[in-house]
Amino acid sequence: MKYRKGFTLIELLIVVAIIAILAAIAVPNFLEAQTRAKVSRSKTDMRTIAVAEEAYRLDWNTYTHSNRAAANPWDRGQWGGFAELTTPVAYMTSIPLTPFGEARVSGQPQTKRWNIFDLGTGNSGNRRCTDDPWTSNAEAFPADCFILASNGPDNIKDSRDPFVVSGDTGFPWRGADPNDAPGILAIVYDPTNGTVSRGEIFRVGGQLPGGSLYTALYAACSK
Repeated sequence: MKYRKGFTLIELLIVVAIIAILAAIAVPNFLEAQTRAKVSRSKTDMRTIAVAEEAYRLDWNTYTHSNRAAANPWDRGQWGGFAELTTPVAYMTSIPLTPFGEARVSGQPQTKRWNIFDLGTGNSGNRRCTDDPWTSNAEAFPADCFILASNGPDNIKDSRDPFVVSGDTGFPWRGADPNDAPGILAIVYDPTNGTVSRGEIFRVGGQLPGGSLYTALYAACSK
């Protein structure tokens, strides 16, 4: 008689268990790598925008307007400052979107926000913000400082607007306490708190406004 060799049920279960253990180890590592890649891409894209802002300032002795104050997030207000980087002079050929997709507002999980980078510009001396090109604030010009922001890996706007500090909505936050360093650092994304943790990804540039709030922000987010 001929006998056929095969796997027993126990052996198959052992193989399945080993595969499950390997998957349990590999999948979280893969997701961590994905998150780190998106954070890196956000920083790279913001660096590209920052270079364009610096080129614009060389030509015009001011940074662009902000891209804010829009009732509809996709209307002209939200693209205002970025539009100045693409036309009539193309300091950038296109404006990148944030890699984390549409963010949600903290405490309002059903409320989606746009997936473009936030841009704020203003004057470091009087801490006036530029608003957008259609509601210009003359006292904010020339704009000598700027901030870029993206929702972090938690995909939630941990502050309803990353430019809200003490109720003031335009960088460099005229109504904020200039020495509230803990307040601003609390909404800055830090991977040491966990790859997926709260906070926004920021990049700042230009003249440093006075106060420990800005010193801490520039130290954490200038690169």
